[in-house]
Amino acid sequence: MKVKVEYLIPGCILSEDIYKKTNTPLMKKKTVLMEDDIDTLKAYLVPFVIVESKLVNGEVFEPKSTINEKSETKTNDSEEPSFIDLYLSAVQQFKKMFSHWQGGTKVDAFKIRKLFLPLYEKLPGKEQLIEIHHYGTKHDYIYFHSVAVGILSACLGKKMNLSNGEIIQLGLAGLLSDCGMTKLPFNVFEKQGPLTVEEYNEVKEHPVVGYRMLEAVPGFSKGALLGVLQHHEREDGTGYPMGLKGEKLHLFAKIISICDIYHAMTSERHYRTKQSPYKVIESLDKDHFGKIDHIILSAFKSMMLDLAIGKKVRLSNGAVGEILFIEDKDPTRPLIKLDETNSLLKLISYPEIFIEELIDEHDDPADN
Repeated sequence: MKVKVEYLIPGCILSEDIYKKTNTPLMKKKTVLMEDDIDTLKAYLVPFVIVESKLVNGEVFEPKSTINEKSETKTNDSEEPSFIDLYLSAVQQFKKMFSHWQGGTKVDAFKIRKLFLPLYEKLPGKEQLIEIHHYGTKHDYIYFHSVAVGILSACLGKKMNLSNGEIIQLGLAGLLSDCGMTKLPFNVFEKQGPLTVEEYNEVKEHPVVGYRMLEAVPGFSKGALLGVLQHHEREDGTGYPMGLKGEKLHLFAKIISICDIYHAMTSERHYRTKQSPYKVIESLDKDHFGKIDHIILSAFKSMMLDLAIGKKVRLSNGAVGEILFIEDKDPTRPLIKLDETNSLLKLISYPEIFIEELIDEHDDPADN
């Protein structure tokens, strides 16, 4: 819906990029607006923006008025909820459960399944998966992260042709992989900087704590429990809590570990800004070589990468261009024809430049 900037509130989600006579966006679509973002829009004299009908907390956004779209200020209850609607709702449900676990309430498998199954029944495709990291805030990071890891893990299990029962258990394990964090003696999620050695050692115990929280709860398979326990282990034995190597790791743990690393690196944190999904996928391939299962990583890349010949991309240096050729060995570094100069850029030759995002044909800055 098109809304005047003066009617925006924190938690609104941009549906389109915002330009101010520049080739790069002032703000990108899917940005979750906070107070300072709204102030920035006012400072740049942006008159209106296009936002989604739901806030990041899952509630319907009902501004005082919209521009030429008054009929869209309320959600039609008869409409089937979108995947993003389900995701945002699931995050808020999980946040309440997480708080209850912190207070000593035991995990209820029935409630967890009730939260997860609507997401499982509407698992997203590449376009939504590559954008899922946009939906979240650094203040509520752990809740968005947990639900996203559950979704990504289930999608990857589906990509790897696991059975429906296995996919559900895998998704539940991904969702609950950080439930042990509820028993930490300090609030790790509000840390503004790196953890101390003592704090990090306590955090490293959360997979064991999570396993113990779930082992006596009916409804979770052995694979799901091992997925929670082992999701921070690594193929070369450098992970935690037990330093196990690849042959001793359960398939669920290997899947969850990749999804966990990916979403953490693409998310906004108190002490770190989010990174481009394409840059992170490249990092998984190179910087984590030998630490994660390369066969599962190959399936993950196939599931996530939505690059194709003819598609437009925006690069980290602000340039926009069209993909002309994709290297099989380096799919995140294609040959690109730059719009502004008509010159060719072989991205594999410029490691300091990477793909920031795909852009739609109608997202032309000249039109703004």
